Amino acid sequence: MAERPTTSLEQASAGRLDGLLATKLYLPHPPPGFVARPRLLKGLDEGLARGLVLVCAPAGFGKTSLLADWARRGRRPVAWLSLDQGDNDPARFWRHVIAALDRQRPGIAEQIAPLLHQGSGRGSPSRSLRCFTSRRRRLTGW
Repeated sequence: MAERPTTSLEQASAGRLDGLLATKLYLPHPPPGFVARPRLLKGLDEGLARGLVLVCAPAGFGKTSLLADWARRGRRPVAWLSLDQGDNDPARFWRHVIAALDRQRPGIAEQIAPLLHQGSGRGSPSRSLRCFTSRRRRLTGW
């Protein structure tokens, strides 16, 4: 009997990452001449109490550098994922989110993937998101 091919979510939950995905999960190094922004770092720290921080600025204004610096300085777990246009596909996006979370909390992919399958079985990425976020704290401890 032939083996059933694994899905993207199953691959993420099994810890098998392709080389391209692995590069998306690491904090970028500071660029040459990077200038720390203590006032902005403080603002990000204060935003933690609110549960969501939105960083918005035009391309090239240092959003990624700021967030990577903040993540490096903090004493909290950070699941990093660099996105590009190809991540606009919900299945690919969630596979990458799961892989990023699994780097911080090994084994979490096995817990989260079934929740996403529940939502995706009904054809609704927003249902998957609600399913995950409603259980996030219990699953991740965050």
